Amino acid sequence: MFQVLNPIWLFGISGIIIPILIHLWNVKKGKTLKIGSVNLLGESSRQNARSMRLLDLILLVLRCLLIIIISIILADPVWIRAIGTDQQGGWILIEKDNFKETYSNFRKEIDSLDQAGYDLHLFEPDFKSVDLKELKNSEIIIDSTATQLSYWSLLKLLDQEIPVGKQAYIFTPNRLNRFQAERPEIVTKINWKTYTPKDSTASWIESAWFTGDSIRAIITQTEPKGSRKIAVNIDPNNKNSVFSVAIQNGNSNLSFKNADSTTQIPVRIDTSTIRIAVYTDKFKKDAEYLIAAILAIKKYTGRKIELSTVNSGFINGSENILFWLSEKMPTEIQIKNIRAGSSLFMYKNGKIEEVNSTIVLPEFSLQKEAIALRKRISLAEPSNNKYAVWEDGFGNPLLELEITNKLRVFHFYSHFNPEWNGMVWNEDFAKILVPLLIPTSENSDLYDRRSVASSWIIPAKRAPKSRIILKNTETNLKNIFWVSLMLLFLAERWLSYKKHLD
Repeated sequence: MFQVLNPIWLFGISGIIIPILIHLWNVKKGKTLKIGSVNLLGESSRQNARSMRLLDLILLVLRCLLIIIISIILADPVWIRAIGTDQQGGWILIEKDNFKETYSNFRKEIDSLDQAGYDLHLFEPDFKSVDLKELKNSEIIIDSTATQLSYWSLLKLLDQEIPVGKQAYIFTPNRLNRFQAERPEIVTKINWKTYTPKDSTASWIESAWFTGDSIRAIITQTEPKGSRKIAVNIDPNNKNSVFSVAIQNGNSNLSFKNADSTTQIPVRIDTSTIRIAVYTDKFKKDAEYLIAAILAIKKYTGRKIELSTVNSGFINGSENILFWLSEKMPTEIQIKNIRAGSSLFMYKNGKIEEVNSTIVLPEFSLQKEAIALRKRISLAEPSNNKYAVWEDGFGNPLLELEITNKLRVFHFYSHFNPEWNGMVWNEDFAKILVPLLIPTSENSDLYDRRSVASSWIIPAKRAPKSRIILKNTETNLKNIFWVSLMLLFLAERWLSYKKHLD
């Protein structure tokens, strides 16, 4: 791109008006000369007149160009080009652990990009460059217990590592558990293709606890379109059971017997008591529905649950879960009294809006019927540090989870009331609350087989101006204009001399 560093000198171009005025001043109107005979005029006189008119016009143009070029030279002309903005090609990004299955699903696309000169990189934090032939022939060891970054976190790192102007072609499974945290804003152009892996179903032990002489466990079954939970009773003395009970470091652990490595991670059998408190305030009817569901969970699961109601807002600090059914926020002193590591479930306060929608529950996406949503609290502003647990039919958060240094805070944008939604009359209401009351296994994400739609994984686009641009290259054009100036000056002098001779 052509630029000048001292543009004020371009005003000197206006100096071309001087030779133009001189030219116009010298063009005089012809006079009539009376002569006795035309024979007195020679042929050469007519030729000299025509030659003078042509030379005057050419000299005018040359002298104007001289002034223009001198002004440009003084303005310091340069040609600027940004490094990397015109780069071609891109990166192919594949996870090493599932390379063989990914390659079998997108063989044609990957081979075509590789032949076109695209670089193959592992979709890992360091984005190591690898050779496609070597990767196909290598023996890949899969570590199912390895900690993996979410795809959104990897995209943020990729946007900083990939050269400016290059595209990224990403090939991955469509696991929902890999799309966690906030959707990033990036500059890099992304072409992302996903597939549903062959092991698209899985079962694992979500949690377990003692109920007298037996063990109660929650088994989660998951598939691409959702998951469901099943409660089972286990007799630890039954040798034909598919479950195995073992004691390690003083803790009783439960696992599947004769299972492969992905289901061998044991779950500790919990012996603790869950203490739940409900602050009713003026929503006593809502509290009645909630308490009935909690008692149903206690009877259904056989879990040790202690339930209490709070009318004055006093918090003794022994609660594992506190349901704050009030439009008023708890005070700083009340929050301080809540035991660290506990959960706080709060009604959100704000403008009430009438809606005609449904409640979407990811944990129960295989539910038999839709749950109607009639009223909700409108969202005041986007939530960047909260995770949507439940959503409405429009994709807006209905229950958000905020994890602080001390608490897990659930923000509910509706009420446990039939006037607000159909949740309390739903036959699965108690099951819906189970994940909020009973802690889930730390290994849940490892077995999660839920998938996401391809349209959902498109990251937000950020304007290129916010990206760090590499240093521009500058080419000084003064020498070119100096040569042009000298040539024009010589041409002007030669034509001026010729005119003088004529």
